[in-house]
Amino acid sequence: MVRLFINKEYQTLQDRMIVKDAAGEKIYLIVGKWGRLGDRLTVYSMDGKRIIEARQVKLSVFPKFRLFQDGKKIGTIKKRKGLRGMTHPYFTVTRLNWIITGDYDKQIFSVRRFGKQILSIEKCVSFTGEFYILDFQNEKIAPVACLISQLLDHYGQNKSTVWNDMKQQKYSLSFMHPVWLRVKRLLWSNK
Repeated sequence: MVRLFINKEYQTLQDRMIVKDAAGEKIYLIVGKWGRLGDRLTVYSMDGKRIIEARQVKLSVFPKFRLFQDGKKIGTIKKRKGLRGMTHPYFTVTRLNWIITGDYDKQIFSVRRFGKQILSIEKCVSFTGEFYILDFQNEKIAPVACLISQLLDHYGQNKSTVWNDMKQQKYSLSFMHPVWLRVKRLLWSNK
């Protein structure tokens, strides 16, 4: 089994993340962002070779991305309404025949191909920060798995607002909490 880790502490203002294996070796670099039409997310090897790229081609509640490898389209990722409407959406990856389902609150996702699980993605929090754990059998899917984890993160993020943080403040015993709230407000207002 292959296990990769994407640590959120490596995410910078330049939208870059480093992917490491279980031994701590740097494997990939993810560069880019998405959320606007034409945005791209690209996975590079550590020697600078572009491996795979996702380009956003549809901007909506149900976005669409085209996957390119070596300049050739290898598939399309699209968010779809779930059986219960907007509460349980899922993603499909055409040409690869993948279906991505999961729990956006718990940040646990499963990728299946013809009913068989081929990839699991889980977002965890530890004393070192937030990170993703990707588990799969076939090493060839690693770059696509890294891209998918970042696309899911946009929907899975606990998008707590400053208002929710302020409500929590009255229950905090930390003297640093009000200072942290001010910093978050400044960062939030600059977005």
